[in-house]
Order: sequence, then structure tokens, then C-alpha cells
Amino acid sequence: MSYTILSTPPALSSVHDDLIYTVAYPEHTSNPTTYENYKFVADIYINGVMKARLKKVPNPDTSIGVFNIGQIVRNYLNTTFNPSSDAFLAQEMTTGECNVSVQVKFGEEYGFDTYTNVVSDTERVFFNNYNGRLIGVTTSLNGLGNKVISTRPQETTIHCLNDFNLIPFFGQTSGTKDVEIKTYDYSNNLVDTQTLSLVIAADNNYGITNCSKSGINSLVPGLINDTIKYYTAQYNSGVIYRFNIDCDCRYENFTLHFLNKYGGFESKDFNKVSRKTINIERKDFGRLAYTIGASGEVSYYNSNNVYNEQMPVYSSQYKEKMTLNSDFLTDAEYRWLQELIVSPIVYMEQEGYFIQVRITDNDYEPKKRINDELTNLTLSIEFGTTHNTQYR
Repeated sequence: MSYTILSTPPALSSVHDDLIYTVAYPEHTSNPTTYENYKFVADIYINGVMKARLKKVPNPDTSIGVFNIGQIVRNYLNTTFNPSSDAFLAQEMTTGECNVSVQVKFGEEYGFDTYTNVVSDTERVFFNNYNGRLIGVTTSLNGLGNKVISTRPQETTIHCLNDFNLIPFFGQTSGTKDVEIKTYDYSNNLVDTQTLSLVIAADNNYGITNCSKSGINSLVPGLINDTIKYYTAQYNSGVIYRFNIDCDCRYENFTLHFLNKYGGFESKDFNKVSRKTINIERKDFGRLAYTIGASGEVSYYNSNNVYNEQMPVYSSQYKEKMTLNSDFLTDAEYRWLQELIVSPIVYMEQEGYFIQVRITDNDYEPKKRINDELTNLTLSIEFGTTHNTQYR
């Protein structure tokens, strides 16, 4: 039996899981005299460039070499949020943002000499998804190729003034995918049907689409107007998503865009009461309440009756925080929004700008209507920037 790759990570694996390769070379591992100080060697190539070399002593029970490269591979993903407002395809996430191409070339070391590239695995693509607690499966991208990658319910409400309603699509194969849009009036009658083209430039890219009123109208002007009650979107003949249009402007609407469990970006409106607070950090020092003049007189205030400072503040910094409230949510929406709570990348949209925020809630309970009746989600966020007032 020659040098053999025994097992590799499953297709569509997550970089946040174990990525385990096992290899064997029994002719060499069974002969420690000839192959002294034997080690298996693994050279890891990321997007065609060698990034790391690992060496492993054979397992003492099986003589197999075991390489778990997950911790290395995940360092070569750099997800960025960068949507464009003037196109239905707001952002295409490519290699290095949503996935990483990996090839492992195996060799050996004995007698203090290294022999590389004895046998090579094929190039594999791993993704920036995470599994959570799943039963009997090894990756959460199975079966999602060329489909929307989201756990959002099939029916949700979006605000009529939204510039963005992001829906991520996994383009496992490149090319043009059809997105069928149907609009309905307030009598629930079908008004129009249009097919939009979603062009994915390369295999395994994510297309982050802007399925808002303005995003769709950028391709078909006037398709969604004031006479439309709701519209549906069907991506590549897959699941049909319905978007109910809400134009309630009693409260300011805030839209959060977040990285979901599949590594794509999507959006959620918080359109009910919001409250803003400021967290302030001050630094001061103590000083005597009086001063002594040149002639020895004691004074607690100056000639204009301004008292002396006793606790001068020399540094004052503050952070802005907000409490946001959604409308009433269904059980499915509560399950979906768990991904918002745990997401490491969240942006708030304000007046055409995207501001990074951090969710400060550390606990989350997906509510159920049978237990809690209709409820809304209250979310606490903190802006990333610390502001300074005047230094002294």
C-alpha cells in the first residue's frame, strides 16, 4: 500500500468546523529503523499559494497521520459588508469573502530530511457558514446550491421607504439566474410579473441581492408603486418569498443588516418605538476650593462671583446606545433572528450610510406564540465609535 489519503472533509464544509484529513503510509511507518523519526507532512495551499506546513507523528495505535486544518484555513477569510444602492445585485461576495479554496499536498519526513508533494488532494472549497447544533449532518450548505441561503420565513414585512432589503443567494455555479417578481394590489389581485436577471460571475460566489422596492425598481422602474400591497420573489425556481409593504411612519424605521449563519448578508426592520441613550465616561481630579492671593488673602470665587473648580473634568468621552423594537413577530421570525443576535457583523442603515453597531444583549429567547402570544423583539445596540468632548 502506497502513501494514501484516507479521508477528507465533506463537500461544502464550514471553515469554522473541524477540517480533518487522514493519511497513511504503512510501508514506511512500520519500519522505524529505515524511516527514523518518521513524520507526515502537510503543505496547505490557500487560493493556490502555500501558506503553512504541518508535521505530525503517526498515531501510535493506528500509524495514521491526522491533520485538522480548520484553525489555519479560517484565518484566510475576510468578510466585508459593501453594498451598492444602484443595482439589484448589491454585492457579490467572492473567494476570500464567503469561501476559500484549499489544496493539501502531503509528504513525509524521516532521517531529518523532508520529502514534499508525495501525494496531493484535489482543491476543495470551504465556506464561511456555521452549523450550530445539527443532528446527523456535517454541513449546513448541503442542498442549498443555487438557492437563497437564509432561514428567513417565506412571508415577512418590509418598510416602503427602505433602500435595502438584502437577500443572499448561493451561486454554486456561475451564470445567469432568474428571479421572478410578482406584484399584487390591495384586492390581492396579480398586477404584474417580471423576471429579473441575477448574474453570478464565478462558481461558489454569493450574490447579495437588494429585494427592496427601490432595488427592484432599479431594474424595472415603477414595478412596485403605491398601488401595490405586497410582492413575491422566486429565485431560480426555488422558494417563493412574500414581502408585505408597510408604510406606517409613526415611528422612525431602523434597518439592521447582518451576516447570517450561511455567511451572506440580509436585513431586518425595526419600525416601532426606539430610544437613544448616551453612556458617558468622565475623568477628573480634585482641587482645593480656595485660592491664596499674592497678599495672602483667601478667595473661593473670582471678581465676577465665579466659584473655583473643585473637580475639573479633563477628559469626557461618550458612546451612543439605542433600544430598538420590531413589530409583532411570528415563531419563524424569532427563530430566524437568532442569527442577528449572534452575528459578528451588524450594520445600521441611516440616511444612506451604514454604521457598524454591536448588539449588547447576551441572552435571547426565541418566543413561541403558544407560550407568549404575539410579542415583539426588543434589541439593545451600541455604536462602535467613542466620541470625545473638549480635552482640558
